[in-house]
Amino acid sequence: MSLRKAVNAKCLECTYDPFDVGTAAQQIAVCIDSDCPLHPLRPITTRRLPISLLEAYKVDPLTLDDRARGLVYPSATYAGDAQNSPPVTAERELQTASQSDRFDAGLSDA
Repeated sequence: MSLRKAVNAKCLECTYDPFDVGTAAQQIAVCIDSDCPLHPLRPITTRRLPISLLEAYKVDPLTLDDRARGLVYPSATYAGDAQNSPPVTAERELQTASQSDRFDAGLSDA
């Protein structure tokens, strides 16, 4: 067995759960176990990683390494100061929109 096949097999064994969200490649790509010696060598998919996948695993896009972070779709956007603000996810966008709607409704009642 080649080194690449051995690394791929170990990552698959460690990370993949067929009953969980995402494909094996996506689950391996969002692995955040940076203490693992194979982490920098893990196989990374070339397909996009939906933000909903990260939300399902409760993974902040900033905790992903550069290879995986570049695959996040839609790209995580940050409100305000990028160093201190949490990512604006689809769920947060909906919350912000509903808060804005309530605020606008309050202004129109005045």
